[in-house]
Amino acid sequence: MIYMLDILTAIFAMATGFATSWVVLEVVRLTGWREPAPRPDARGPVRLGAELLLAAMVGPRLLLVNGFENWRHGRVSLALYAVLVLVAAGWSLCSGVVVLQVAFASGFFLA
Repeated sequence: MIYMLDILTAIFAMATGFATSWVVLEVVRLTGWREPAPRPDARGPVRLGAELLLAAMVGPRLLLVNGFENWRHGRVSLALYAVLVLVAAGWSLCSGVVVLQVAFASGFFLA
């Protein structure tokens, strides 16, 4: 049986994932990041790892924004955009759970 508290917790985790996605993207844009390196051999292992972590955190926002733009211009059907929204929601739920676990494990909320 699913209780209302479970649903609210899932919505809170999803909202945390979406918020983290937006915040991470704005922070990396403020620091000067524009796009990945054009040549894969120009990246070192640290930069490659940082770009993979960035893609994992910013993915839900990129799916929503790019999917909406493509749907608006007729390159993506409404059904495919609905699937993209569901994938972005699931992705943000997963990343929100990770962010919340890290926040609670930090001990900051134990006061």
